[in-house]
Amino acid sequence: MRVWSKVAALAGVLLMHGVFAQDKPMELTAAGKAVLQDLIAQRPSPYDTPSSGPLPMCAFPGGLCGAVHRDGTVAVFPRYDWIGTFSDQRAAVRLGGLYGFIDEDGHEIVKPQYRIVDDYRFGFAQVDVDGRSGLIDRDGKMVIEPKYGFIRAISPDRFAVSEDRQLGGMTGGEDFSSSRVAFAPSGEASFSVSAAEPPLTDVIDIQGRLIESRKPPIPGFDNNPALRWVQKDKLWGLMRADGSWLFEPKFQQVSALNNGLARVTVNGKVGFIDRRGNFVIEPVFDKAGWFIAGFDRTSAERDGIVGVIDKSGAWIFQTNYQQLQFAFASLKSDHPGAVFGWHFKTADRWGLLDLNGRVIIDAEYDQPIGQCADGRLDAYKNKEALYFKADGSPLQPPDGRLIDAPCYGGTPPFILKIGDKFGLVDAGSNPVTPVVFDAIVWAGPDVKNAKLHGKWGRLGPDGHWVLEPKFDYLSTGAGLFVASIDGKRGFMRSDGSWLIEPKFDAAALRRENDTAFVTLSGATGVLRLSDQSWVIPLRPGVLCDVSISPVMVSEAAGKRAILSRTGETWIDIGAERVGVNVDFGLLTFLRDGKWGLVDTAGLVMVEPQFDEPVYFTLRQRGVAWAKRDGKWCAIDRRAHLVQGVACLDTNPLGRDNRFECKVER
Repeated sequence: MRVWSKVAALAGVLLMHGVFAQDKPMELTAAGKAVLQDLIAQRPSPYDTPSSGPLPMCAFPGGLCGAVHRDGTVAVFPRYDWIGTFSDQRAAVRLGGLYGFIDEDGHEIVKPQYRIVDDYRFGFAQVDVDGRSGLIDRDGKMVIEPKYGFIRAISPDRFAVSEDRQLGGMTGGEDFSSSRVAFAPSGEASFSVSAAEPPLTDVIDIQGRLIESRKPPIPGFDNNPALRWVQKDKLWGLMRADGSWLFEPKFQQVSALNNGLARVTVNGKVGFIDRRGNFVIEPVFDKAGWFIAGFDRTSAERDGIVGVIDKSGAWIFQTNYQQLQFAFASLKSDHPGAVFGWHFKTADRWGLLDLNGRVIIDAEYDQPIGQCADGRLDAYKNKEALYFKADGSPLQPPDGRLIDAPCYGGTPPFILKIGDKFGLVDAGSNPVTPVVFDAIVWAGPDVKNAKLHGKWGRLGPDGHWVLEPKFDYLSTGAGLFVASIDGKRGFMRSDGSWLIEPKFDAAALRRENDTAFVTLSGATGVLRLSDQSWVIPLRPGVLCDVSISPVMVSEAAGKRAILSRTGETWIDIGAERVGVNVDFGLLTFLRDGKWGLVDTAGLVMVEPQFDEPVYFTLRQRGVAWAKRDGKWCAIDRRAHLVQGVACLDTNPLGRDNRFECKVER
């Protein structure tokens, strides 16, 4: 397949890099410096391994990736499509679709040559060679040949290996992580997470000798070490400490003692034995749950009958349901793990029984019914949330629904909608207000904006007016918010007094609430609220912040530009659309019906030639999917096709996410 793009601008990029290298040190663009400041200011995630090494960055002139120290000085010259996080003083790099490794000074320890790599752990990194995994050391030497499905260092001299092969990441950016992201043709994303290592791993040493075989875990029997389950010829028996059998191996499956009984399987049938190995419940059931502590019953199935049995094996009640299982309270509840009934399934719909088998909620719901921290029950029907009291009585009328009453995080009063009218109710669904409002929306802690007879006001938690309904528009916000009278916007305090009288056509508070976007006669600026001075004077069109990037967007006369938060122009190339994630290094842009790529200094790196937007998302590891001539193909940051990654008929990243710039959202 021919290379799609031989763009003269790309040669200019490479020459420009040479000029920077010879004439002055390379540094981040102004946008890159803003990204770095935000990155340093972020609170580290408890799930990420702390790193003191250089920070990977792609917001350099030219849009290639390097790394910088926290003071912004360049540690790794930008020449890669992607750089990973440093681990063990090494970072993976990707160039033209292949991976290598660098050290913290930017020296290339391993030239890009591998299709997939893992991070370094204990001085070793997993690499892919023709679909098999081997291990390289810190110098890049292959110390364990690529013959496994998976291999990872678990200590300086021990390595977990498996024949199973689990890849994570995204199409074109696969990795050895435990999470996988995929997209349906509709664009809907799905996430799957597997174990960090395949479940059945062996442990070897550096010479490849087997140290430990990690087969499925052997179940314990009880707290007494004198008895243990032992498997022989694929059957399980109970062995004493002296090596003699309490009873010979005869079970296909076994469990530990739970509530005095251990579940066992004989000839495909389930029964229960006591501590002495005697059958308390004969193996006659096709399926059975455990007897959990504090309960003298469990679910069971026999000859198509699903029900609940006691500790003698007698039926407490029988049903014709598909499935029956304990209903446990969420880990977020006041009593995590507590049993509150039985989930039952019939005709592929879920309902709830009490512990004695009485129906609390009929089987009409998409998934098992949950229990809220306050004792309410929540269920989903056709993906719509419905709420019930603990006895199963509904908390909303048959023709109504609660809008903002989630199990965790919702605070009464809740919004109730019946038909096209709204009202407020307390946690027990008792009326706080009549259901007479045209709209009610959350506005901040203990306040809700309500619309009545075409005018907006503000309600307190008792349902009384904090602000009478006389406004054309009210924004969210408790301490300071935007209010409109006679079509003009102003800024109002929580007590109803004006900070700035209504005079603007549109207005919106910014993140810090000390400045605001305001529009007058088709021009937008940024106003400092304390003294009403201009941070950014009025300019034609609209301005808006971008929550995911340290930038503003300016849109006027059908063209977009990217500005700093203080109004400095960073990218203005006459584009109808332009990407907003400056941390990507290269931003997609639309001009004359085709898409190209621009760096964060505002220089066009790839002239418009693609049929759809092109995104170098961080999870794609230096690969973007570009559409041309009806095919989606993987390209690198130089717009070259990535070898070894097949072109596709559909976009593997899902639909295009369009950013809409408005002063008021």
